[in-house]
Amino acid sequence: MVVAAAIAAALAAYLALRATGVLGPRTAGRAERRFFVRLFYEGCRSSQLLYGDPLMRRNFFKRGEVAAFEIDVSNPDGRDLEVSFSIAPADDPSRIVKVHEGVAKAGSVTRFSFEVDTSQLPPALYLVVAQVEGWGRFNSNTDPFRSTNLESYPWLLAVLDEPVRWEGPSEGLPRLIVPEGLGVNIHFVAPSPVEERDLDMIAYAGFKLVRMDLFWHLVEREKGVYDLSGYMALTEALRRRGLRPLYILDYGNPNYDNSLPPRSDEGRRAFASFARKAAEEFGAYALWEIWNEPNIAGFWKPQPNVADYVELAKAAAGAVKAACPSCVVLAPATSGVDVDFISRAASLGLLDQIDAVSVHPYRDSNPETALSDYERLRAVVKGKMVVASEWGYPTAGRYGNVVDVWRQAQYAARIYLVNLMAGVPVTIIYDWKDDGLSPVDSEQNFGLVSHHVRGPEWFFIKPAWYALYNLNRRLAGLPLAERLNLGTGVYAIRFEGQGASRIVIWTEGGEREVELNVGVEKVKLVHLFGLEEELEAPGGVLRLRVSGSLVVVEPLSQP
Repeated sequence: MVVAAAIAAALAAYLALRATGVLGPRTAGRAERRFFVRLFYEGCRSSQLLYGDPLMRRNFFKRGEVAAFEIDVSNPDGRDLEVSFSIAPADDPSRIVKVHEGVAKAGSVTRFSFEVDTSQLPPALYLVVAQVEGWGRFNSNTDPFRSTNLESYPWLLAVLDEPVRWEGPSEGLPRLIVPEGLGVNIHFVAPSPVEERDLDMIAYAGFKLVRMDLFWHLVEREKGVYDLSGYMALTEALRRRGLRPLYILDYGNPNYDNSLPPRSDEGRRAFASFARKAAEEFGAYALWEIWNEPNIAGFWKPQPNVADYVELAKAAAGAVKAACPSCVVLAPATSGVDVDFISRAASLGLLDQIDAVSVHPYRDSNPETALSDYERLRAVVKGKMVVASEWGYPTAGRYGNVVDVWRQAQYAARIYLVNLMAGVPVTIIYDWKDDGLSPVDSEQNFGLVSHHVRGPEWFFIKPAWYALYNLNRRLAGLPLAERLNLGTGVYAIRFEGQGASRIVIWTEGGEREVELNVGVEKVKLVHLFGLEEELEAPGGVLRLRVSGSLVVVEPLSQP
């Protein structure tokens, strides 16, 4: 069923793009009666430093690679039109640099091909912009090439520095050190070649945890017979990259309780045996979570039942600890910060069996509003650590928390910082990649990177990937030292360690003027997407205008 579903999804994605012309036979030079611009190809055909496949469409390049572009412009006018192409830092689109120009022939489609040598660019995220005479500026496809989420994303040129490197402990809960506790959700087991590339880019950005369902029904297809081979392959692939798994022991099994969450004694014993077997195999290198969102009917059918969940969780947690006393067990992974559900679970003894309380703080508002939720939760969890094992914002669809790709990038970085500020050591961003191409289904639009179309040929990052990569690159290895008070609505955190100091500042919305005591006369300011500038700080005081797009302040001189 899983293989069939994957094939069906891939075919649907292919047909969706072919229907809109991205993969279709439309060629440059043919007559057209409507105006459009579209990115036909972006990739690297020479100087390959990341991947050696010139057919692979990608918008990220290690500095030194040559980025190649092919952009179609349809000109329905009766005269030729001048066209120019430029790049500009995403942090400051006013800094435009022209990279190519030409003429769109009258009454036809003209394909413009040009290259950008990234060795000439500082590592940062750049916009690619087309200026068409008489029609305006464009940074993404126009209709009819916007029917999928992938087609509607802005044209980007991501120039990467070296991968983020930081080796954290291989057991226990992560510390409040960047990026030890940062992770993403995935949806695959034994990785295919394309999924190996996913894991490469997860590690490149500095993520250290990968959360994935450990499906009971896949492991125990026959009563008492366990097959963990797919998860062994995944665990080994993660270990090679310095990534730790966070495995969710979850969901029903047709051998017990009609595939519903186990309620019978036999079902609970069988689930506990499954949990013990998994813990014996993967041990403390993995983090272990008992079920996913049992407080909503979508995951605990026919309806949530706190008592039933606690009985199952206690049995599973005990089995994991019996197999591996040093294993970290998380629960109950509630949808939202469901203080009522967790309080009732605590009264039934759940907290005595687990190491940390896991929640999914989804919300329609900005990430900083979770701080008060954490305070309310801590009042009932008796000193237990709190972790955020799933949280994100979709970039399309009908959910109430939909944001555009730029706000998603701001929020993704701020989710992590808010959690660190609140003493939450684990932050799992949902989701690694878009789960499909639909622009109306929010569930298909949570990704930090695009849906991969036709296997490895389309792999585009979204701005949120770069924001987290840039943040991790600037702060790797630094523990949180203190929160600074700069007034209501302004957030500032100092990170210090290994002789280095950084301050991260942002607002929860809108722009604010702030004064920051930095103790030095000059600082480097690093913006969300990597743009750097040097600023004077007379008398050791930095005067700065900040917004919801965070900046990192790095001292450059000594007092």
